[in-house]
Order: sequence, then C-alpha cells, then structure tokens
Amino acid sequence: MRALNRKLMRDLWRLRGQILAIALVVASGVAVLVMSLSALEALVETSEAYYERYRFAHVFAGVKRAPDHLARRIAAIPGVQTVETRIAKFAILDIEGFAEPVIGRLMSVPEGREPLLNQLALREGRLVEPGRPDEVVLSEPFAEAHGYKPGDRIAAIINDTKRPLNIVGIALSPEFVYAIGPGALMPDDKRFGILWMGREALAAAYDLDGAFNDVTLSLLPGVEPTAVIERLDLLLERNGGVGAIERADQISNWFLVDQLNQLETMATVLPAIFLGVAAFLTNMERCCASRW
Repeated sequence: MRALNRKLMRDLWRLRGQILAIALVVASGVAVLVMSLSALEALVETSEAYYERYRFAHVFAGVKRAPDHLARRIAAIPGVQTVETRIAKFAILDIEGFAEPVIGRLMSVPEGREPLLNQLALREGRLVEPGRPDEVVLSEPFAEAHGYKPGDRIAAIINDTKRPLNIVGIALSPEFVYAIGPGALMPDDKRFGILWMGREALAAAYDLDGAFNDVTLSLLPGVEPTAVIERLDLLLERNGGVGAIERADQISNWFLVDQLNQLETMATVLPAIFLGVAAFLTNMERCCASRW
C-alpha cells in the first residue's frame, strides 16, 4: 500500500496543474448553483411578500362602461373577498425636451387614501388629495427616466384636451413591476409610464361619473379564479366587458414570472455544463495517467 500511495502522490504531483484546473471548474459549477438558487429563492420570497403587503389583486377585468352599483353584485360572487372599481385610460404625454411620442396610462385612485387593492408604495412625496384634480403620482421608473421629482409639472392630452398636471408623488405598484405599453414586447420607461390620478378628476374628464371601466378583485384563500372569472364575465357582458384575466395572465406578473423561470433554468443548466466539463477533464486525465 505504501508503494501505491507513493505512486499516487507522484501522479498527483505530476498532474497538479490539470487537477487544480478540474477542481476550479467543479468549484465554479457549485458556486454558480448555490448563488443562482439563493438569488432565485430570495427573489421569489421578496415578490410574494411585496404582492401580499401591497394587496396585489387576483382577478382583473376591463369594461367599456359599468355603473358603480354593479360592484355590489360583483362582491356577491362566491369566493370574492374585495372589489375595487376604478377608471383606466391611455393618454399622450408631452415631455419637454423629448421629441418622441410618450404614452401614459392613467389609473384612478381614491383621493386622500390608499386603494383597497394594488396599493402604492410611495418613494417620494404624497398621494393625491381631495379637491385637487390636477395632481398625479408618477411611477418611479418613468420618473427616473425623465428626471421628474415631486413639484414638477407634466402635460397630458386627456380626452382631447391638453392639461398641465402637478406631480405630487413618486411610487411603485405591484401591478406595474414591469410597465409594458400597448403593443410593446419589453418595458420602455422613456416612452411609457403610469400616472395615478384622483378618481373624481378622471371621472369628470372622461364622463364616467358614477361609473367605472376597470375592476380588480381579491379572492378568499383557496378559491380558484376560473369560476369567479366566468361569473364576472357574465355580469360585465352587457356593459362591454372585454374578458377578465387572473393574476397569472396579468402582463407585469407574467413578465416577472418568466424572468424567474429563466433564472431557474440558468441555475440548472450552467452548473451542469461546469460539472460536465469537469467530468470530461477528469476522464481525460485518467486516460493520460494510464498511458504513463
């Protein structure tokens, strides 16, 4: 055994460079695996906590125009926990010093308080206040792309009328982790942004007093959204409903989940490549050693 041990040590010393290279490849593969899985777990837990804290809705539906009293019938659907009706419209934004067209999505929020669902995570400033129809809160990525701060002004063409709007806050929302404009494939923070505006101001601008054109729902724990969506579509059908979707199909959440799935794939494929290369090199070294 002593002779074999000495021979093994001589072989290891003679192939020390190759063995060190193999060890580094194996260590790199293990390090990539550990880092990827740790990052993936942290991102999943963070997104779930973010969704829960700011009450990200489970069901989303658009409608041409529906009366506010319809919200009571929606709330009576079995499995529905909370109903939030709102107004959502697109507008052209006039950005000083930016020649290309910019689209803004105007989302109504209650004046002076947080929405029941899809609440705002304020980064700067405050929410819109009652009696101030020209106040808006901007999404943070859009504000950063154009250098806006609370106290600045932005112009928007609302229902064919150009209106100057006062920026009073910068916020994030679980509904728009990725803000993707209509027809776009990727987020473009310079050309598409979210503006939260008072419900009364938007209702007056688009002749939607006592009505809504968008509704979100949260569901009781364990309730499948499919049956709720079917009932909701039947209720909204006469009012021009365009079809409700569940959280999994909401564009921002879908994009986020897709990014996490890509990270999971990388966490599986890259370490396998490293370890496969290490196995090949080890086998090659064994063949070389046997020839010696």
